Amino acid sequence: MDIPRITRFYRSILLIAVALILTWAMSIRLGTIPPVGHFFNPFAGFWQNMEAAGVPDLEITSEELQSGVVVRYDDRGVPHIFAENDYDLYFAQGFVTARDRLWQIDFQSRAAAGRISEIIGPQALDYDRAQRRLGMVYGAEANAEAMMDDPRTANMIQAYADGYNAWIDQLAPEDYPVEFKILDYEPEPFTPLHSGLLLMNMSQTLTSGTRAQAQTHARALLDEEIYRLLYPEELPWIDPIIPPDQAWDFKPVEPPSPEPGFVPQIIEELPLNAHNPGIGSNSWAVDGSKTESGYPLLSSDPHLGVNLPSIWYEVQLHTPEVNTYGVSLPAAPGVVIGFNEFYAWGITNAGSHTLDVYEIQFRDETRQEYLHDGVWKPVVRRPEEIRVRRGEPVIDTVLYTHHGPVTQPHDETIADDRFPNGHAVQWLAHQPGNVLLSVYKYNRGTSQEEFEEALRHFTNITQNFTYADRDGNISMGHIGRFPVRFEGQGAYISNGRDPAYDWNHFVPFEHLPRSFNPERGFVSSANQAPVTGDYPYYLGRFYADFSRGVRINTTLEEADRITPDFFENMLMDNLSLFAEKLLPFLLERLDPGQLSDAQESVTKQLRNWNYRFAPQSNSALFYKAWKERLLDHLWDPFFNAFNVYLRRPTTGTTIHLLLEEEHEVFPVDVNQAVRESFGETFTHFTQNYGDDPGQWQYGRHRDMRVGHIAMLDGFGRDHVPAGGTPEAINATGTTHAPSWRMVVELGPEIRARGHYPGGQSGNPGHPGYDVSIDDWTDGTFYDLHFWKSIEENPEHTASTLTLVPFTP
Repeated sequence: MDIPRITRFYRSILLIAVALILTWAMSIRLGTIPPVGHFFNPFAGFWQNMEAAGVPDLEITSEELQSGVVVRYDDRGVPHIFAENDYDLYFAQGFVTARDRLWQIDFQSRAAAGRISEIIGPQALDYDRAQRRLGMVYGAEANAEAMMDDPRTANMIQAYADGYNAWIDQLAPEDYPVEFKILDYEPEPFTPLHSGLLLMNMSQTLTSGTRAQAQTHARALLDEEIYRLLYPEELPWIDPIIPPDQAWDFKPVEPPSPEPGFVPQIIEELPLNAHNPGIGSNSWAVDGSKTESGYPLLSSDPHLGVNLPSIWYEVQLHTPEVNTYGVSLPAAPGVVIGFNEFYAWGITNAGSHTLDVYEIQFRDETRQEYLHDGVWKPVVRRPEEIRVRRGEPVIDTVLYTHHGPVTQPHDETIADDRFPNGHAVQWLAHQPGNVLLSVYKYNRGTSQEEFEEALRHFTNITQNFTYADRDGNISMGHIGRFPVRFEGQGAYISNGRDPAYDWNHFVPFEHLPRSFNPERGFVSSANQAPVTGDYPYYLGRFYADFSRGVRINTTLEEADRITPDFFENMLMDNLSLFAEKLLPFLLERLDPGQLSDAQESVTKQLRNWNYRFAPQSNSALFYKAWKERLLDHLWDPFFNAFNVYLRRPTTGTTIHLLLEEEHEVFPVDVNQAVRESFGETFTHFTQNYGDDPGQWQYGRHRDMRVGHIAMLDGFGRDHVPAGGTPEAINATGTTHAPSWRMVVELGPEIRARGHYPGGQSGNPGHPGYDVSIDDWTDGTFYDLHFWKSIEENPEHTASTLTLVPFTP
């Protein structure tokens, strides 16, 4: 017997078996790990996603196009689209946006719809159920239907979808963005529902927060005087958006009166999803009396989550009927914030109540009927099918009342930040609306009157609109569809049985808070209260603190001969009025005799600090940590004594209580809390940052980051050394910050500059993926090339994309 030959035979069989097993293993998905063989395939894997800088020249033929389109990419990768008609314009916008942001649009649409389980499996099931129960798909369907009912916006969406899908159709799997390869799934075609989901996604970010549960608890548990001090109707030191001397010369719609005696039950549940204080914005404009040029200037910087790819996509849209430039939202045609040849506009979040939580009385445990206005009404059941990767589909039936969906099941937990069990949510985002028609109109408007007419359609995502035009006009408006409310309605849990709590009427457009060409020569918004208490409608009570708004207004009031450079410097302003008020109070309460030499050195630097959160500042880093520890010392003993969810007072309210000597509201000795929190902060710093205060740098240690939207490691930017703080004009927090800064100079020729933290390309393998983050951090603004014709400024064209109609 030839033993070596037999051994070689079995060894060959073993090697073949191992090779087959490895081939099989590398072609399947293991948990969340993609098929390794596919991912590392040099011809189809992630290697195919490495790109050179810039955008290559390209010519594409399409059967859908009516005429030719030329897209000039400038040196930052911004597409300038020149078309002959609306359809071709928005076709091209969909095409170029998909080219740069295909995976972002696909993933964010699925996330909004509660479809992440399709990608990663059952671990996302609770997230998906929470999205479905909030009515995200329900609202997207209603809004998509409304947009498709108008021929103008239907044309926009269909053209955008056709362009987007044309880009997908010419891709091979090896050309898919790298995230598809990592997560091992494929892009799906764009439909009108995707635009509806995009609007729902923005509504969830901007308008889905509420403090109703916390305020219901607080009002029930606290002494009335304590409640008033901790949660005042009007926050201290506020300078409202609309000047206080504004006259209201109209007869308001009267709200209904609720039945007396309703006391919501105390709900011992986890907190409602409250508004994120990092989500806000600044926007202001000055008229020609305050500028060097004699023409208005406008600035806008929405504060949102800063991610890669960026929330915004920069673009110019040009046809014989429209020429507009600014930022768009991937998945929505048009320009959301920007300018055209006649005017510029900016946006900040309104912050007024647009989501109410209702206590529902069901007839019995079957929950087939609920009580409203003395009548048992039927509950509508909406089955939601959630497909799950590597699992069976899950059917989750959501109960709907006329108020809206019951977002949290009675007998289980589906999300940590859930709404209270058995309660319904009425949310403006669920109502049919056509925000896109507003965008369509104000993109192509030529006057203040046409801009105002466009805003009538901006109903579902309530915003403050800043406006300035080349004729010298400026204005500010608190825009949206606001229910006519009785005092306090929406601030607390509402009575789902009483029709007075329904949204029976809405504030007429003509009655909305507005300011046109005010005498002071400027308008501004920083998410503070829109009006004073003499405005005849109740809009809400939980707005931003005073710091940003007062700083903006004081700066504009004192300034003259303003230039665009002045506005750019304002946008990067790091001064905190919180610190300016609070720090001297704290330093006065330290006992010098109890401080070490090293501690005394720190207090000396704090006394000399200019209250600016500059990246190199050690005092900014120390003050921030000290303030946060102090707030814990002041409030934790009070709020931890209750076994239900309560919210602390705002920072501005706390500072006001300290400065006004309202110290009896605190459960601890204030002086002792100041000293203990200082000592703890100093110990923490020396243990973690070293003994040398010169090494305690705010930008280095604050952990500001621009993360990947799917939280993929290595695809974001960590430890960005940015200055700013949420309480300064440069409202840069940890993950929320100015997401787009823009300055526009009006006049015969409109000039603009801007930047955002990211890049046009959504491909992590492209040099332009995060190219602007450092300039955004440093305050370097870019010229926004606004061309009136296809031939203008050819020297700024880096490449050209040509879209031509197919001719058989």
